[in-house]
Amino acid sequence: MSIATGMAITPAEEAALIGRAQRGDAEAFCELATHHHRSLYVLALKYSGNHYDAEDLMQDVMLNAYRAIHQFRGMSSFRTWVARIMVNSFLNQKRKSDPIATTKRQETIADDFEPAFYSKHSGRNSERTVHNGLVMQQILELLGSVPERQRLMFLMKHQEGMTCEEIADTMGTSVGTVKKTLFRVVDRLRQHFAMPLVKG
Repeated sequence: MSIATGMAITPAEEAALIGRAQRGDAEAFCELATHHHRSLYVLALKYSGNHYDAEDLMQDVMLNAYRAIHQFRGMSSFRTWVARIMVNSFLNQKRKSDPIATTKRQETIADDFEPAFYSKHSGRNSERTVHNGLVMQQILELLGSVPERQRLMFLMKHQEGMTCEEIADTMGTSVGTVKKTLFRVVDRLRQHFAMPLVKG
């Protein structure tokens, strides 16, 4: 499946396509998939860690979504519904994953973080930039060691900018669980980087 750039459609147009797809119209589902492909691919890339695994994940997700489209009830957006399928597919794949997947994933997360990071700090002195770069590298390493579900929630919150409600909907859990999980990850980061005050 190639990377398609989806064009915006209105909620009414999307609802019409969903209705047609639920009645067995494969062309309507393909149109839906095209509209959402790019944003979902970016999500798959962040989860998987490289283009090839992301493509495999996307194919798996779209096939599962096509098979289950009749189960879509409109309680959440179509994108959120497909994102939930993606999370489940990804976690299922990780149970059979290879040991180097974590390294690949960290590299991809680093690629996402670094451009924004350096553009924000480009005007600062190089020593501080180097220090912050090392801190970011440690954060990425630490994220690679936390359980998959916790890491996904952290990425959804701090990279995707999703709300706790949206994360809970996507992960199929409660808002309270999301908040507790995010707190645990952030607290772990805070403890890892806790440094004694230097008096001077």
